[in-house]
Amino acid sequence: MYDVIVVGARCAGSPLAMLLARKGYRVLLVDRSRFPSDITSTHYIHQPGVAYLKNWGLLDGVIATNCPPIPGMYFDVGPFAIEGTAVPCGDVSVAVCPRRKVLDRVLFEAPPKLGLKCGTDATSEVLSVVATVSTEFLWRRLSEMLRQNMRAS
Repeated sequence: MYDVIVVGARCAGSPLAMLLARKGYRVLLVDRSRFPSDITSTHYIHQPGVAYLKNWGLLDGVIATNCPPIPGMYFDVGPFAIEGTAVPCGDVSVAVCPRRKVLDRVLFEAPPKLGLKCGTDATSEVLSVVATVSTEFLWRRLSEMLRQNMRAS
């Protein structure tokens, strides 16, 4: 039995599952894709996002994939150019721009280290059943958990 089932294990679902697990909830994380799976996308992650990755213990995993830190930016729009750095977020002054398949892998591999159950290649029938059966229960349970967490805070 799970407290939460997260459907979608990419850049939103994996961190959600990880954070819920760290709070002590039993979480099942499922995705219809197998990882790593490439999609035509990258993520430019600004300093606040990099600070989250660092706080979650995932930044080293992103950097280890040969994704270099980006200390500044340069935009050349023809008649003029803009160069500079963004405002640091705490002690984080760099951005990163990992390929999606790299970021997805780092995020997807984090929850099992916390004891979460993760599954990929889930069929649309399985995801549909999970979504249909769980939606009402999950909304009810999520609102209960949020109320409890707000009272505890």
